[in-house]
Amino acid sequence: MAAANRWIFFVSFRFGKVDSRGHGAPTGILSAGGIAFGALSLIVILSVMNGFQMGYIDNILEVSSAHVRITGSVVQADDIKGAPYVQAAIPFGEAQALVSGKWGRQSGSLVRALPTSVLQDDTGFAQSIRVIKGSFDITSPYSVVCTRELARQLSISVGDELTLVAVSGGSDVDLFPTAKPLTVTGIVQTGYYEIDSSFTFISLHTAEALSIISDDGPRSLLIKLSDPEKDRHFTSWLESTFPGTPHQSWRVTNRAFFGALRNEKNILLLLVVLIFFVVAVNIHNAMRRSIYERREEIALMQALGSRPSQIQALFTLNGFFTGFSGAFIGLISGLLLSVRINGVFTLTESLINHVNHFLAALLHRGDDSTFSLFNPDYFYLTEIPTRIIFSEVLFVFIFGVLSATLASWKASGAITKMKSSEVLRYE
Repeated sequence: MAAANRWIFFVSFRFGKVDSRGHGAPTGILSAGGIAFGALSLIVILSVMNGFQMGYIDNILEVSSAHVRITGSVVQADDIKGAPYVQAAIPFGEAQALVSGKWGRQSGSLVRALPTSVLQDDTGFAQSIRVIKGSFDITSPYSVVCTRELARQLSISVGDELTLVAVSGGSDVDLFPTAKPLTVTGIVQTGYYEIDSSFTFISLHTAEALSIISDDGPRSLLIKLSDPEKDRHFTSWLESTFPGTPHQSWRVTNRAFFGALRNEKNILLLLVVLIFFVVAVNIHNAMRRSIYERREEIALMQALGSRPSQIQALFTLNGFFTGFSGAFIGLISGLLLSVRINGVFTLTESLINHVNHFLAALLHRGDDSTFSLFNPDYFYLTEIPTRIIFSEVLFVFIFGVLSATLASWKASGAITKMKSSEVLRYE
């Protein structure tokens, strides 16, 4: 049976190469090109969006909110470290503060008190923090590590003094003037502006001296899990082991922001469907036109004994080859562009700057300005982050192939209604 149907592959391949007049088939090339361009664009867009979204999520979870926060409890870190999925349990304290730098510049800040060994205890936090100047050193009394944008706003650097003008602690600490100078030992950056413009880090001992936390130590814990999705398992264990312990998962702490990111992803996936739907409609119309132009060949094949289902399979196979070739080209080019996208932007900037300098020299203009696609004055990033998720790339590839295949199958359904005797009589 398989040998009897081999002619379908041969004729389908032949139909894909030439049109009814023996010329090259531009319709198939354009259809494959449309699918390739759609797949390329979607893979690159998804990779860049995943890079931004997951970069922000990682920074928020590792630096700001953690996976689970336990506040106002007598539970100690040693009681938590043996719990399921727990990687680290970091005691902490925090308070809103008004800080002052050089020349009287002031800004609001979230003062986070951490153990001096936090970089060793919490590997996720250590990987998310990038030291710009100095070092992340809070071992000395009244030392502080400042984030990059906050340091810029206060015009301070390593070795300068940052003054706590006022601190708002917890329920047991009121807003009070302290005017206590702290020595800046390091400036760090996460890449997330909301963190980089507001956070300062001090040690727990310094926080006790400033009355940010009580003298008997911190009563709050930052819990880091091996998998953030296991937060429900941990909270169930916490509620059964330490009933009444106040806690908050990352799903609740960042519900609005993460919900907005999820909606953006859903809208983008909807655009994926719409783009391939448009391509499928074009393939459907092109296939109907091709069937009409080849009605003599179809009638002749029916007269020679070919069943309508076999001829329909021939055109469906042609659509499958078109979709597969286009999706495969788009897949490879999209992955390559996603991996090398920063190099592409750098090359684009270099070419534009060379053209600008050439025109400036030609027109005798003293223009030394440099063009940048992502000027740091307007964009808070140094490079475009990308993160490729296999399941999404596979979805784009399969959807591209299926859209062309189903469109061809639908268009070739007219073959079953075609009567070869009438076509051969009048053609």
